[in-house]
Amino acid sequence: MFSASGTNTPGATVRTSRRRQRAANEDGSIPKAKRQRSALNDQTFLPPDGAAEIEETKHHKTPTLTRRESPRAVPVLQKEIAVRGKKQRSGERSTKGDGSAVLTTNDIYTVSKLPALPDRLRADAASRQHGAIYSDSGYALTLTHSHAIVWPYAVHLPSPETFTFALPHPSKHASDPLPLGSLVSASASSPEPGLVVVMPTTGKITYWESIASAATLDLRLQRNGVELSIPGMSGEKVIQILNAESAGFMLAFSSGRIAYMRVRDDQGRPSIHVHIIHRHASASTGIFGSIRHALSSSQYHGDIAAMRAGRTERIGERNIVLATKKGKIQSWDIQRGGQNNNMVVEHEGKEAIVQAIKAALPVWTHLHIETFELLDFAYSLDSATETAVSRLDENEGLRLLLLTSLTEQEKSHYFLVEVTLYKDQLYVGDIRPLESYSTPIARKATSSTRLYLPDPALAFVVFDRAVLVVSLAKDINSPNSQLMSESHLFPRSFEDVVDLTRDMNIEIVGSGMEEPSPSLHGMEDLKMRRHKAKYPSVIILVRGGGVLRVAATNVAKLQSDLPPQVTAKSKLEQAIFFGTQQHNPINFSLHQDQEFPPEDVCEAALELSRDILKSKTPHIPSVTASVEQNLRRRSKALQDMAKYLQTTGVKLDRNTKWKLLWDAEKMAAATVVWKSYDACVSEKPEGQKRGLLTELVEYIHEDYKTNPVAEAGELDRVRHWFINDIDRLELALPWAYQVIKYTYADGQKGHDAVMTILSEANDLVLGALEGAFEFRTLNAALYGLQDEQLKHGILEIGYDGLPEIWTSNRYLVQNISKQVELAAALLKEYWGRADKDGAPSSRMMKKVREEHPSLIDMCICSNYERIRWSSEQGDSQIQHQADDLRAYQSQSEDNQIKMLSNQLGMPNEAITLAQRHEILPTLASVLTLELNDYSCQQNELDIDPKTSESCIVRVTGLQNIVNTCFDKFGMKWATALYELEIQIGVIKDLFDEFPQQRAYLTEFLRARPEYAKLAWIHEVTRENDFDHAASTLLHLGLNRERDIWSKKIELSIGKLARLAGPSFSQDNGVLIPDGGKKELATTNDQLDLIKIQDTLYNSISGAIFNAIDEDGELDCLREIYGNKALTKLPSFSNLLEQGMSNLVKHDAMDALVLIDLLALMVEDNSEDTLRSQQFYLALKALEKSGLDKDEKMLHQRVIWRRCMLRDNWTAINNTELRGDQESIEGLQRTCLYLTFKACLENRLFDEKSIIEPMAPDDILGACTDNLGQRFTGLDVSIREGIMKDFRAEDDAFKAYIDKDRLDKWHQGVLEEAKSEFARNLEEETNNGMMVEETNEALEQKEKKIADQEKAQVGQPWNAKPRLTLQLQISERGEFRGEY
Repeated sequence: MFSASGTNTPGATVRTSRRRQRAANEDGSIPKAKRQRSALNDQTFLPPDGAAEIEETKHHKTPTLTRRESPRAVPVLQKEIAVRGKKQRSGERSTKGDGSAVLTTNDIYTVSKLPALPDRLRADAASRQHGAIYSDSGYALTLTHSHAIVWPYAVHLPSPETFTFALPHPSKHASDPLPLGSLVSASASSPEPGLVVVMPTTGKITYWESIASAATLDLRLQRNGVELSIPGMSGEKVIQILNAESAGFMLAFSSGRIAYMRVRDDQGRPSIHVHIIHRHASASTGIFGSIRHALSSSQYHGDIAAMRAGRTERIGERNIVLATKKGKIQSWDIQRGGQNNNMVVEHEGKEAIVQAIKAALPVWTHLHIETFELLDFAYSLDSATETAVSRLDENEGLRLLLLTSLTEQEKSHYFLVEVTLYKDQLYVGDIRPLESYSTPIARKATSSTRLYLPDPALAFVVFDRAVLVVSLAKDINSPNSQLMSESHLFPRSFEDVVDLTRDMNIEIVGSGMEEPSPSLHGMEDLKMRRHKAKYPSVIILVRGGGVLRVAATNVAKLQSDLPPQVTAKSKLEQAIFFGTQQHNPINFSLHQDQEFPPEDVCEAALELSRDILKSKTPHIPSVTASVEQNLRRRSKALQDMAKYLQTTGVKLDRNTKWKLLWDAEKMAAATVVWKSYDACVSEKPEGQKRGLLTELVEYIHEDYKTNPVAEAGELDRVRHWFINDIDRLELALPWAYQVIKYTYADGQKGHDAVMTILSEANDLVLGALEGAFEFRTLNAALYGLQDEQLKHGILEIGYDGLPEIWTSNRYLVQNISKQVELAAALLKEYWGRADKDGAPSSRMMKKVREEHPSLIDMCICSNYERIRWSSEQGDSQIQHQADDLRAYQSQSEDNQIKMLSNQLGMPNEAITLAQRHEILPTLASVLTLELNDYSCQQNELDIDPKTSESCIVRVTGLQNIVNTCFDKFGMKWATALYELEIQIGVIKDLFDEFPQQRAYLTEFLRARPEYAKLAWIHEVTRENDFDHAASTLLHLGLNRERDIWSKKIELSIGKLARLAGPSFSQDNGVLIPDGGKKELATTNDQLDLIKIQDTLYNSISGAIFNAIDEDGELDCLREIYGNKALTKLPSFSNLLEQGMSNLVKHDAMDALVLIDLLALMVEDNSEDTLRSQQFYLALKALEKSGLDKDEKMLHQRVIWRRCMLRDNWTAINNTELRGDQESIEGLQRTCLYLTFKACLENRLFDEKSIIEPMAPDDILGACTDNLGQRFTGLDVSIREGIMKDFRAEDDAFKAYIDKDRLDKWHQGVLEEAKSEFARNLEEETNNGMMVEETNEALEQKEKKIADQEKAQVGQPWNAKPRLTLQLQISERGEFRGEY
């Protein structure tokens, strides 16, 4: 294509020794010719203050200048005083002292957009164009198909003086290659450079001696230019023009040929001369001889990638290096005039370079050599005065740095390769892989890929849409560098890519570099330099993006012992502070080859977030007149970071997301707090501006804040805190209450002053917490937390693993609760009592009162968050704190909300607050109280109509709220309301107040067995559901009821309701529950047990009749029925005592307790009222107990044992001097006989019954080793005591067996009982037969009488029996009947 300067350094001026040099002015510039256009110099557009070229952005707006083609029309710039903290508009870019706009910057480089751009290019940004930068003259050149445009690119004007040339031979087709051109060093007649343009397809060359001739462009006779057409071109194209002044120019053709060109003759007059250079040609015989030689030669150079010119050592001589894409490298020495052009060195480097890359980097051994391509190269010199010629002369070889690539699939791998050209060989040195960019070369790109070395330690690689900044620094003393050198690798150091966005349809169409100081040039060259660069830079022309400078601002840092690396934080910082600028052409998304591990991005994001909070970032000034603007800019930066992380899809862990959100919350909260503080300070009169926040900042310990330095002018402590210490906002909020406490404790302030400070404390706490919770709710999705369950800004679940949250840290929770209590106490004391001594002002009281609901709201939010977080921590101590706080908060919020309604006259606020946080019991209380109050007012006799109407409206509104709560909260609200109504005893309201919500009442009552006595009434009277009523009553009676009489009624009614329900059917005249036989059987058993207990109570009621209370009844019962034999059996004694207590208290006893009572009681008199029934009742209770078979058998053995132990078998066994009748009567008086008799009479020994007359041997050992299931839950020691008593009981029983033949007597007693039962049964049978015969005779007599009456009257249905049979039984058991 064409070169900016023919080399990577500025070229020398073209002057001959025969031409008289013009005298230089004091500033080094050449005197201007008369009537000539003023030349631009270094001072033309410099601002009066002489600001440095690269410096930090001053936040003031650059004055807007009218765009003109000539600087004479530009108004004189006035110096503008920079005002600190001036607000920068959205999208406004930071500007530098040279007028450029900084697009991005970091510790190593800065990318800025230069202001100077011709209006023509700005208006037609999409046209096809390319160009170059000439830093030696300070001009930029852009070529289109029809025009050449030259302008000073480094001036400070947005519309610089522009030189536009209409090309005399424009391209015929839009698809033709763009014209090639180059600026030419200034001639003796003009201080401005010239311009040469070559048409690639036709070979037509046009030369203007000075760009100033563009002013007379339309006057063809005055045009100061010459033309020439390159002869001999047949199908080939010119692909590059190289400025190799002062030796001339070089042209490269698509065929691989090269040609020498000059534009001045030996006398310095404009004259174009071109001839082809051949490989071994040392001289030329003129242009036609050169052409003939070219046509006869077939030795072309191949597909040329680049031509570069070395530094100038002698005027008129340059070293030229040519490289082909396949790796052929040639070195030529050329001289002015095109004579003695010699090829010094030629080598094929492809194979050697690829082998060296694979040897140094084994990971790339799979890449094919066929994909190798040499893209560009640059002279690699160690100093600014070193030249290629001097190195070759010294036989040290010519060092080059090559830009090469190896391609696989859709990726290209780029390498910087050091080579040294010797006359007999090519040596491959160190290799630097480029790891941050792998996008393949765009073959249709307007400009070729370029490599620039403005400094030995730095390289720039310019692609079509990206610029790589690469460090080449080597520390020879570093062990790592020595190791890398042995491996022929550059040390791993800084490498970054400046990627241009694809969204704006922009492209790099030209480039050039700037060196910070001139190389080996003459004085004239030094004088001609328009722009003196401060840093090594590369300038790129971006179609659609303007002129950009990439300047390495800290090359020394690249050469340090610890060279910098591209970090995630640096890339993130650039994206945040520069990526939001409007029309910024840089793409800040991480390049695919520059992606960082997610954990690095997380750490970088957190670190940058904290830097913004602490104002440690250089991109936001920390000294500002408006703190609010500073806070908003920092908030905007945090928001931009969140958007960037969301857009790029970086995978952040959950904790990082929350921490970033919390940091942003603090900024939002601080902004609200500052606005409140600023307004408060503005309202206060002079001398009274000191307030809570001032005191608070001073109270905070030095370890938790940044102390201002008075010597540095940091005098405002509050502003300093907002600028530097927002990250510790959670430590400042608790001090709002502490300041009040210390102030009041010192006795310096009264209640009126405390109220004033409290008002400011409320502003601080409410502003911070409300701002934080609102921000969290609105921005959670932005931080990737859209799936978190938030309510009122509080996370509902998922606290596990999260660190302590700043809005609910321990100290904040404690102090905000105390602040609420203090505000409540003061309001309770003074609200409505403005005339009380020491009362605060009514205005202040009103403000604090109106803020109080919000303060309670924030207190509840903070406490809830603390409780939930603490509950999910693994530390048991923290969990215990959560339980304590939950109990405290429940009571506190109830009291505070009720106080709002009752004492502060804010029921609506109380209702709203309770609804917001679903404090439903409190809400029910407030609403119920309000409804009752207004209902009572409405029912007053003397109420006026207007008040009555307002009461009706209020009651209706409250009832609507109640109904709305049913819809909103459902069963939770119903539970709170119904429990309150039950608690205060308004049962009628419970059943009738809200009939449309009856379904909730039904569900509430059915779900709570404790309200069963209400539930069954509701089921019968409201739901007409007998089944549920039966279930409720039966469950209550069977499982919950303790009172014997209530239990009997509940089971009876429940049984009746069950029989009346639709789930029962009649089969053979018997009502049988469908699937509920077991329930009905259990109910019958329980009723039988109740009957047994009632029988027992009736039998002892006479003994306790005269007792005055339950204790007296128990004493009487103990005295009459106490078992003195249990004195040595304490466990049995306790069981008896428990049973007696239940009996006199009418507590329903389970079967085993009742059995113990019956089996252990002893009647202390000779009557056998209890004695004849107690063991039979015990056995019957066992049968109805519902125990399993094994348990029943175990306890039956115990009952029979206690029954047999009730009599003295030793006395019974001693029958000496007794007759048979006396012995039989003695047996008939035993408990065993009476029990056998009762069991036989009541069919307890039937085959279906488990009860049987057990023999003593079968009874022996019961409960001595196994107590069964009854005592399973008791302590081991208690169970051992019970078992000990059972063993003692069993020992006494065994003695009767062993010594008194109890087993034999048992058999005799059983036989006697059976005989007696048989005799009685036979007698009853005979008596029954007599009664049956008598009834038959009676029926016949009645029938006879009826027939007679029927015959007489004819109405037999009116007949009545005339006689009635009465049966009597004599003392002997005989029946006697009479009518």
